[in-house]
Amino acid sequence: MQVSVNLQEPFSYSIYYIIIILIIIFSITLYFFFSKKKKENKQIVKIKEINQDDKKIIKNKYIDKLKELEIKLDKNQINVRKAYQELSNIIRYFVYELTNIKVQNYTLKEIQEINMPILYELIKEYYVPEFAKKSLGDIKSSIEKTRKVIDKWN
Repeated sequence: MQVSVNLQEPFSYSIYYIIIILIIIFSITLYFFFSKKKKENKQIVKIKEINQDDKKIIKNKYIDKLKELEIKLDKNQINVRKAYQELSNIIRYFVYELTNIKVQNYTLKEIQEINMPILYELIKEYYVPEFAKKSLGDIKSSIEKTRKVIDKWN
């Protein structure tokens, strides 16, 4: 008696199930990666309390720096681009000394996210002349705006 039995193929998985499982694993990995990154970015910064006398001292210090910058500009010791860079540093370090928030390390987008609209508008104004190939900007007007912000800062 001759029996003809064909061998069965080895057990195999459908390719669709493998693709679905890989997509699920990839999605979960992306979710954890981006949720962790958002948590790292949203650090709560404690704003330090400063008495009024110290605020006046800090304000005067940075207003003096603005005056020094104007003197450099009047004597042509500094070009417009460098002046905007220095102006950006002045306002950033001023805010840092008053609030303890390290805005000197922040990008424009990060400044917008910390909800400081006055600082955001100033830095936004400085960005184009600060990074342009040929810096064209009204530096005197920018210095005056910065001075007003420093004067009115609470």
